[in-house]
Amino acid sequence: MTVLTHPDAWAIYTKYLSAWNTTSIEQRLKIAAEILSENIEYQTVRHDLCTGRSQVIEDMATFHERFPGGHFEIGDVSAHHNVALLTWVIIQADGKEFARGHDQLAVDRSGKISKITTFGPSVKYPN
Repeated sequence: MTVLTHPDAWAIYTKYLSAWNTTSIEQRLKIAAEILSENIEYQTVRHDLCTGRSQVIEDMATFHERFPGGHFEIGDVSAHHNVALLTWVIIQADGKEFARGHDQLAVDRSGKISKITTFGPSVKYPN
């Protein structure tokens, strides 16, 4: 098992978000192949659990359609064993924060992300 330290998780997530942040489809595919397991398990608020990089890459393209000029930043990190919990922050083209949420990821023995569970925007007080 790959053991993640906080710096390891931060570095892996930084690389992952660089795929989300690039507008180059070729670069996005290259980074995804480097950082995501071929059979990654991917689940979001919008998607049931699916397997494979294609849905992740499709969601990256959808992000650019919805937030032209926007990008993701990292808010914080917590890690143990081969699992990390990270806060993502969407920054709009005008520099204003749009939303914060979380990704839980797991890495495989090769250090690639093998599972991502994305949580939508956080709320302080559930109503």
